Amino acid sequence: MNQTNPSLQTQTILDQADRIKFLVFDLDGVITSEQKYWNTARLTVWELITQPEYLGLTDYFGPTQPHQVLTNGQQTINNDFIYELKRRAINSNWDLTYFVFCLHLAGILQQLQHQDLEEWSSLNHKIDLANSEQWQLLRRSLQDLEFDPNVSESTIAQFWQETTDLKGSSVTEYVRPFYQKHLGISLPETHSDLWNLCYQNFQAWYEGRKGFTLPDDETVLDVYQIRTILQILMDADRFTLAIATGRPRNEVIEPLTALGLLSFFDPKRIVTYDEVLAAEEQLKATSCPIKLGKPHPFVVLKALHVDEDPQRFCTEAFQKQERTYAVYIGDAASDVVAAQRSGCISVGVLTGFTASRAKAEQVQMFSNLGCDRVIESIQALPQVLGIEPT
Repeated sequence: MNQTNPSLQTQTILDQADRIKFLVFDLDGVITSEQKYWNTARLTVWELITQPEYLGLTDYFGPTQPHQVLTNGQQTINNDFIYELKRRAINSNWDLTYFVFCLHLAGILQQLQHQDLEEWSSLNHKIDLANSEQWQLLRRSLQDLEFDPNVSESTIAQFWQETTDLKGSSVTEYVRPFYQKHLGISLPETHSDLWNLCYQNFQAWYEGRKGFTLPDDETVLDVYQIRTILQILMDADRFTLAIATGRPRNEVIEPLTALGLLSFFDPKRIVTYDEVLAAEEQLKATSCPIKLGKPHPFVVLKALHVDEDPQRFCTEAFQKQERTYAVYIGDAASDVVAAQRSGCISVGVLTGFTASRAKAEQVQMFSNLGCDRVIESIQALPQVLGIEPT
């Protein structure tokens, strides 16, 4: 694969483009916008910190209603934070939600530590929010005290400084030693009851079960433009189009159907979080537990080898096979890493990053990762693949 520094001036034909048979697309940031997911994460974190059944710090972020959270979302999770997560190859919006909540909570607990020794001691150096009684205990410790959300921002900045060299799951896993180091508190394992609570509340907000309806999924380009590009790729009669995403299956099928895009993709090669969970359960039964979300190459390999045993996807020998007959198109560091670990060609698009970042910085991030090509959007794919305009 080409490992030269990509730039927007190198939208030339990929090396050996005539050998490419599979185009595997990530969804968010490539076809659909991630805005709905980011807003869902913001609502979930806001709920856990401000609502009376959880921490009850009513005006911690300022907004007191869901629609205000969306308008002023930067106070809960700002775009720089999201960009940093994507740059660090963290792909899961559920992990994002859990992660942000834990860091905001660390900032709150640091203030409690300095304000009220008696209430601080009552926590017994352990946070395990597994049931309503434990939320009540923590809420009681926080009541009648003043908290500054700027301390949370300082805590988050401190966390990033301490994890400069970490990527992927190593970043989120550092939350536990971070709590131990700065607060002397034991935090539960990442996929604990607290993580599951974040997941369940996230899904409830996303699916409209909290009495508030989020705006529907948007696309990163006009849907007509996307449909035109996919049709050009299909009409070339050279490619099978696939999807490899961290979204649950119903959150892939429903929006793509509504947008009139689903029929472009081979239904056997639409790989989602549902397949990840099923494979993880299968591997757990064989005493080989492993997390298969990106940047692990599972979703990409599954899209290419639909009938292969998931255990093979976990072997280094299988992952290292050359698959330059396939391209994985994504918008984040985790996509590039997954493509590389699966032996595929990586193409990075710039439609998924937050507008607060300069394009040159985004291109440089892809370049540093060794991405094979960087393009503005999937509109450049025909040129990159050497498809003559008709």
